[in-house]
Amino acid sequence: MTEEIIPDSRALLVKDGGVKLLVIADLHLTDENEIVYPIIERIKALAKKHKPAMIVVNGDLFNFGTGGASADIFEQEVSKIADLKILMGNHDPEIFPLFLCTKNYCISHGDMDYKQPQKNLILAHTHPFLKENPVFLKGELSDGRRFTVLPTFNTEEKGPEIEDKEQLLGFIFRKDLIKDCIVYNLKGEKIAKLNY
Repeated sequence: MTEEIIPDSRALLVKDGGVKLLVIADLHLTDENEIVYPIIERIKALAKKHKPAMIVVNGDLFNFGTGGASADIFEQEVSKIADLKILMGNHDPEIFPLFLCTKNYCISHGDMDYKQPQKNLILAHTHPFLKENPVFLKGELSDGRRFTVLPTFNTEEKGPEIEDKEQLLGFIFRKDLIKDCIVYNLKGEKIAKLNY
């Protein structure tokens, strides 16, 4: 069981129970932009290098219910690369599963706590930024579960500064569950520790 921030990709590589997953989040596709094509190309490059059995979109494929045409293109192209699992985020229609669990991980968007038995959570939803740069958050909750919060995979999306806890979305922030939190830049380097 391992998880690795893939440097400069905004993606996480998870190996668990003999399965390798490439996990991304918060694409926020719309019908008006062409961002879907560079996103697909980035995923192809990551998949070629890391050879995941499954690509997981951890919520918000859509943006406020828009993005149907882009989402169709995304699903058609990415499902040719590896098994594709899209989880439901708060912007998505209710057609996707709420979470995906492996032996040791529960992957969910992060707006709700599904209280599965796995002790490792992979979350998204809040689009964490520090000093205007996207970051990963890793830490431990007060109940002993470990967590990783992904940045948005869509390079055009922004998010709140993590130092302003009131702006952060997700159950781990709203319910004051965080015991320890380390901030990692997109290279996977530790750059800060947060005390909530």
